[in-house]
Amino acid sequence: MPKGKKLNKAMYYWFAWFAGSFITYQQIIDNIRPNYTGGNQTITYLLGIAPNFFPAIGIPALFLIFIPQLKPTHKWLTEKSYLTANLISVTGLISWECIQATSTTLHFDWNDIIWTIIGALLFQMIWTFTPKKFKEISSFTKPKDESH
Repeated sequence: MPKGKKLNKAMYYWFAWFAGSFITYQQIIDNIRPNYTGGNQTITYLLGIAPNFFPAIGIPALFLIFIPQLKPTHKWLTEKSYLTANLISVTGLISWECIQATSTTLHFDWNDIIWTIIGALLFQMIWTFTPKKFKEISSFTKPKDESH
């Protein structure tokens, strides 16, 4: 981060969504899925789609932080960053799933694509119901004058 700059509260809010999504994703991948020995098909299904669902929520939240940093003067990109972030995320995640269709070691699954889209829609709902003060994401803000 540039010297003399600080993050605004909106950035912390969206970073918390990103971190929570990826901590959940990582716990499922590293700990829960490998150790689940039950035969419940619903749980097995949910553990199978989780690696697509949680990143579909977390990745756009991270892009919401980065987009204003990359192009803070581009009005549409800054004002519609939530749409841009979600479109980039969904495109990347679905592209990755499609690449898996050509692989001999990876597994393509239509359910993963469906749950990626559901995760993206949930992200849009989160954006819609988020208080306005957390939607005002800007480039790094200037620190308050502490000379008083």
